[in-house]
Amino acid sequence: MVPEAFKKTLRKYRMLSRGDHVLVAVSGGPDSVCLLSLLSALSTELRLTLHVAHLDHMFRGSESADEANFVRELSNTFNVASTIEQFDVPRFCAERGLSAQAGARDVRYGFFERVAREVGASKIALGHTATDQAETFIMRLLRGAGVSGVSAIPPARDAIIRPLIETTKEEIIEYLRHKELPFKSDPSNRKPVYTRNRVRLSIMPALTKMNPQVVRRLAAEAALLRDEDAAMEAYVTALSPPVVKQEQDAVAIRKEAFEALSPALKRRVLRKAVALFGADPAEVSFFQIEDALSFMSAAQTGRTMHLPKGIVMEREYDRFVLRPPTGDRHFTVQLTIPGITAVPEVAMEAEAWISDGLTAAPGDGNYLWQAQLDYDKIVLPLFIRSRAAGDRFCPAGMGGKSKKLQDYFVDEKIPRLRRDTVPILATDRDIVWLVGFRTDERFLPGAKTTKVLTIGLRSLARSEENQTEALPGTEKKEAQGRQGEYSS
Repeated sequence: MVPEAFKKTLRKYRMLSRGDHVLVAVSGGPDSVCLLSLLSALSTELRLTLHVAHLDHMFRGSESADEANFVRELSNTFNVASTIEQFDVPRFCAERGLSAQAGARDVRYGFFERVAREVGASKIALGHTATDQAETFIMRLLRGAGVSGVSAIPPARDAIIRPLIETTKEEIIEYLRHKELPFKSDPSNRKPVYTRNRVRLSIMPALTKMNPQVVRRLAAEAALLRDEDAAMEAYVTALSPPVVKQEQDAVAIRKEAFEALSPALKRRVLRKAVALFGADPAEVSFFQIEDALSFMSAAQTGRTMHLPKGIVMEREYDRFVLRPPTGDRHFTVQLTIPGITAVPEVAMEAEAWISDGLTAAPGDGNYLWQAQLDYDKIVLPLFIRSRAAGDRFCPAGMGGKSKKLQDYFVDEKIPRLRRDTVPILATDRDIVWLVGFRTDERFLPGAKTTKVLTIGLRSLARSEENQTEALPGTEKKEAQGRQGEYSS
């Protein structure tokens, strides 16, 4: 069953051409082992050249090292060359204030792209499955990310291909048993710490009891929404220039042209306007968009409202203008440590806790950004604030060298419209963390660290009755938010 479905997916999305050089991402788990086996079986027919890539993230010590050895031996079994490396992802996340999931993803994809260039691979094959598709759909649906947010993981985009995207996890396990192929299981997948694990361990089994075909149904729904989202995006891309205009320090929306649009297109245009500030449109929830639309339909000239990231929208005669916070719109919010602090100016809440060492996030760990700091190096109180004149910090990874914040923004090509919306974690004297970018190297944990302060930021929870329940056992949160030819 699996080989036929695999070939069908390859044909359907035109993933491979005869003679392709394919980099196969192999973690050692069942999905990637199955992917390597199927591509190996097809390699003679299509004259494929395969190369295995595996990255040890160094999260789990000897366990992850064992997985790297397993992949090396597996590659030898299939007579496929391999590139196996390790990278200190925990340190990478600490330096940049990223969550473990976000940091690992950034490093992993960067590794795949680099190795593909080095070995001359034109395609990068990943082991995402229909089950992953269904789980992702549920996660995004619970976050209320809109059509763009809940649409499917793409089967193929640029050099990335996902040949197992229409094959379920159960089918893969059955295939491996039939072939008597070994695989490794990541124990972290069984811990109900992260949102995906909660979906996988609690929600999906309950839905499967109601409908044994729920994985295929959800995956098909996600694919349908992906196609419709692509069609709408193409239409709005052609439509937007007369409606939205980026100016030197603002984004303007023509009132008359905007009001002529349907509600669905208004939402999409508004998200595109927010994106011009460098923000992720998926971070603007359905409720925030609806509030903005209500404001736009009733606002008189001179009235203003606040959007996420500190963006301010104002009615000016025949147009609406979006601006970053300036002047008296700058903000400073003192954090409760330990505890949770709302930062409404950027539609976020910060959770802080102290531990005796590096630790996983408490609760569901569903943070946009997370930083771990040496508690004893920090002079309380701590604040989340906007930038100020003369700000400097020592970006992690630069050997302790001080840099003007303005120069850092310029070097990193941060859009001017976004710079006043970047939250900054700071003491009375020093920047500790430029949220979403870099921590200050002076405050990172080290060999002599005894107490660790962890700060996690996520979308601000709504208190209104129409807020959505994120997951069983967690608090209610603000929604947020994304070739060739084959013939057999």
